Amino acid sequence: MSVADAFAQSINTVAVAVSERAGRQRVIETAHRLGITADLQDAPSLALGTSEVTLVDLTQAYGAFQRAGEGVWAHGIETIRDAAGHVVYQRNGGGPGRVIEPMQAQQMTRLMSEVIDHGTGRAAKLDRPAAGKTGTTQNFRDALFVGFTADLTTGVWLGNDDGTAMKGVTGGNLPAELWSAFMREASRGQPVKPPALPPQPQPQPTGFFLPWLAQPSRQASPPPWAERSLGSRN
Repeated sequence: MSVADAFAQSINTVAVAVSERAGRQRVIETAHRLGITADLQDAPSLALGTSEVTLVDLTQAYGAFQRAGEGVWAHGIETIRDAAGHVVYQRNGGGPGRVIEPMQAQQMTRLMSEVIDHGTGRAAKLDRPAAGKTGTTQNFRDALFVGFTADLTTGVWLGNDDGTAMKGVTGGNLPAELWSAFMREASRGQPVKPPALPPQPQPQPTGFFLPWLAQPSRQASPPPWAERSLGSRN
């Protein structure tokens, strides 16, 4: 099975293998660079999302993929005016700058578009190109879908306040359906624009490697691992 197919179908064993091959510390550093502020547990289950992360942080991290590698600082207030209409607060700054290279963001966009096209996120399909990922925790305690179009990044989480299990809710059903409904309404009347995708990858040496997890810049372009079976050798 290729990494791309495993990602689209949420095959956990492949996710763990990728994380272990890349190195957990590199995975953690990359997550923090993208905007995850939580302490992430350095364990094999890291790739399965066993460390608790807020929906705001997760959606903020996905914003970097939607913005071709430019990071996002989540915020709720842009301007505050007093009773006379004078501006007493004006938010400045849009984010931390580039957190990953454009090619890396485009490769992830390609993977996440496959999730919606033929993977676990088919219920999130829109009338325009989109990319995203489903998520479901053990015993159906949490279910989520986070994704984006060329214009908007949105995250949807479902769960009980007391942490009890839901009745079979997964990221690929209700959260994906809610995400799709919201995005369709939010995009109404806007022109259809595809997320930027990279050119088709060129042949590279065989093997599985992820140098792009190591550094935010000054690195080789990521390999076409989305098209290659995990650990393949010719």
